[in-house]
Amino acid sequence: MLFLATVLIGQSGFEVSRHVSDKSALIDPMRPVVEISKTSFTLQYYTQTACETRVEFRASDTPMTTFGAKNFGKPEIRRGGPEKKTLHRITLGDLKSGQRYFYRVWDPGSKPTSEETNWGAKDGWRREYAVSTQAKKGQKAIIHLPVKVLLMPNVINVESSHPRGSVNIAPLPEALTPADIQKIREEFAASSRFLWVNSGMRLWIDYQIHIDPRWQRWGPEPERVDKFFAGWPLSRSYAGKDFADPGGGDFTIVDVKDPLKISKAPIVETKPFSGQIEVAFVRKWNGVKWEFYTSGGGTLGIDGWPQGIPARSQFLGGGDIAWLATHEFHHALESHGQYSLSYREDERIVFNHPEPRFRRVASNGTATENTWNTAGKSGEHWQTMWFWDRVLSDAQWLRMYFGYTLSVTDADEDGFPDDDRRLPLDERRFGSSPNKFSTDGEMSDLAKVMLSTWAPSPLQSTWLKQADQTFKPSPTRKDSDGDGIADGQDPYPLIPFAPLIYPMSATVDGKPEEWSGVPLAGKVDRAEIKATYQQSHGAAGYYGLLRIKGKWRRLQAAFDGEGQGVYSNVGTQGFEATNLTAANRAPGPSGGVVDVKPYLGRAPGLKWKASKMGDEVIIEFMWPNRGDGIWYWDRGGREIGSCFTLFDLEGRTYSIWEPYQLFYSLMLEPAGRDPMPGNAPKEIAPLNPTVVVKPGSDGVELSGGWKVQDNAFQHSGPNEGALVIKVPRSTEFDLFAVIEGKSDGILAAFQPSTRQMGAGVDYIAFIGGYENRITRFRFFGKEVGDERLGLAQGLNRIQLSRREGQIWLLVNGKPTLWAVDPNPKAFVDRLVILGGYGGNQRVSEIRYRL
Repeated sequence: MLFLATVLIGQSGFEVSRHVSDKSALIDPMRPVVEISKTSFTLQYYTQTACETRVEFRASDTPMTTFGAKNFGKPEIRRGGPEKKTLHRITLGDLKSGQRYFYRVWDPGSKPTSEETNWGAKDGWRREYAVSTQAKKGQKAIIHLPVKVLLMPNVINVESSHPRGSVNIAPLPEALTPADIQKIREEFAASSRFLWVNSGMRLWIDYQIHIDPRWQRWGPEPERVDKFFAGWPLSRSYAGKDFADPGGGDFTIVDVKDPLKISKAPIVETKPFSGQIEVAFVRKWNGVKWEFYTSGGGTLGIDGWPQGIPARSQFLGGGDIAWLATHEFHHALESHGQYSLSYREDERIVFNHPEPRFRRVASNGTATENTWNTAGKSGEHWQTMWFWDRVLSDAQWLRMYFGYTLSVTDADEDGFPDDDRRLPLDERRFGSSPNKFSTDGEMSDLAKVMLSTWAPSPLQSTWLKQADQTFKPSPTRKDSDGDGIADGQDPYPLIPFAPLIYPMSATVDGKPEEWSGVPLAGKVDRAEIKATYQQSHGAAGYYGLLRIKGKWRRLQAAFDGEGQGVYSNVGTQGFEATNLTAANRAPGPSGGVVDVKPYLGRAPGLKWKASKMGDEVIIEFMWPNRGDGIWYWDRGGREIGSCFTLFDLEGRTYSIWEPYQLFYSLMLEPAGRDPMPGNAPKEIAPLNPTVVVKPGSDGVELSGGWKVQDNAFQHSGPNEGALVIKVPRSTEFDLFAVIEGKSDGILAAFQPSTRQMGAGVDYIAFIGGYENRITRFRFFGKEVGDERLGLAQGLNRIQLSRREGQIWLLVNGKPTLWAVDPNPKAFVDRLVILGGYGGNQRVSEIRYRL
């Protein structure tokens, strides 16, 4: 099968300490191996029929399913009591510390599947699994997973160097240098370190690199080939065409004793490798220069292990090698997890193409399902693996069926190995003390190092990549980011900006002046690119301001409004901005500074404006609260996650926080009234297209106490009455009236479906309610806004305006109330003046405009 496999968090609600040392036993009560200690492990399992509790086990590093192996170690059998039962629990004690044990449980009533038989099920025994005991005092048990890596650095598309119809050939390519090879090695080291730290330092992926430095050919040899290129061997990765999905090339099996040997047949190895990676660094002549082929990757799982076939990954070498190695071998790990764990939703290594759980039934009755959720609370790419790999407990990592169990020195028993240059990272290189459980005096050294994701940088070609952009914790300081909050109490201990969204309603005009008092939420400060980000919220929306300097080409912005991660498809949206003034050019077409398009969905309701101030591009934007948008909130307490990735003109990438990390920030509660935006409408004048309505005008309906008297519309009595003007179905309007009375000047608009008009439904604005003391909106029964204002004696000019997702109330030409339209797509077909409540309202003029 073309890869497969995955695993989720235990969902019993039982909290376990997932990443610790071997000082105390590991407890994992809801899974098949419920406890692991230095000299024992405890199993719980269910059998199809009642039978005695019986376990076969042996100490070894060789699975019984290993192709070509002969010495598996002598098995023992342990029994429980004489009782026959279906739910079994047994502790296997008196074992050796830091040793892997393979075991099978007795279940004579179960009929094994062909796959279970393939993995050791036989004669009443279930298939084989493994578990490693904890190391002895002063050490830590880890899983060492060697992976053979074959690099082919000098692979050339020879045809591209001999242009058709030309007697000239391309300049001869140069072989990759020792510095280039070292760069590649560093990329694999970054991959290994990422997986090592995020497994709680339980899983060491040991990339063992072999190099085939020969010049090799990608594709056919052209006629009349230049002697420099003549006779080159065809690359083992070439699949018969220029690019073969998914990884660009073909899969073979690498023999580390003879890396030049090309084979697809199984190989018997003394210490078998369960995984391998092949990378061909293919180049072609593009008419100007030699350029690398780029590709995604392909991975085949560990299904063929009993037949001598390892998990295999393959990709071409022009992309982000650290990312491709991690992502592709993680697919192999997912397959390793399938055959190491019980392979249920809480017992897997999670598939790193995230998707939420869904079931979609087509009209013909067929269903498409994703039964296991793989979308966690994370950002993209690196963050997906970072999140899910930390979900696996230490007990689960120690149940790996493949690789080898090692005990490494951990004198202070903090879970962080001391000084072992074989490992991807140790205390000596990190800078913490191997003799102190807590070098900073507060956090354990393992907890401290795991404050970072250790993702090296956003995705980009290795050949462009600069220094790592991951944030590193300080091993000796209690406050790594210097923000005055100790790491153990800091929600973002490596980010010196408060994860808060400040109350402020911005005018989306691309001007930064109103943001001067809003603290920074994040920044990039590199020689090539400098950027800052600020965020705020108001009743109308969530606002952001980006200020970017440097030669940047593109920006990707992702947002999570429900706290379920960007791949959840719940409350996620984003945009991509292209810099039209890149390379210090003048503003783009029609004076444009940036071009914005949706990213992660349709970006409904997004408002933005960009400007250029000197060498700085400013992008101001707003995601609406309700209305056209997908988010909604009231006051504070809402969490929004954001992530920004910048691309420069050369294709290098930069992140405002750690690569692809969502920075989840909380809306502060507002105090006082929300400041009025600066885009208030004007009082409408009695000029076309404004319609003027006066007593005697056609199309006016009066009910409930309204009548025409003394050249005005007048209402008397306590009962509610409606002065109705029927209009074409509209979403935006201005309704103006000249009103005098004791109280309750009420302007309203009603939807076509509303039959009983009144002050408790649809769109209402009232001046001088509650005994002529309060002015408010009432939308669909909910009161919004608050102004201590009543109807003044004499004439009051009142206007209700609804436009662009906002609703305004003007009193005597002055903006008095403002609110977000709760449903800007709702049509209205009646504009109304309501009377009643003893207000004795008198209306001398009405104007409206649609």
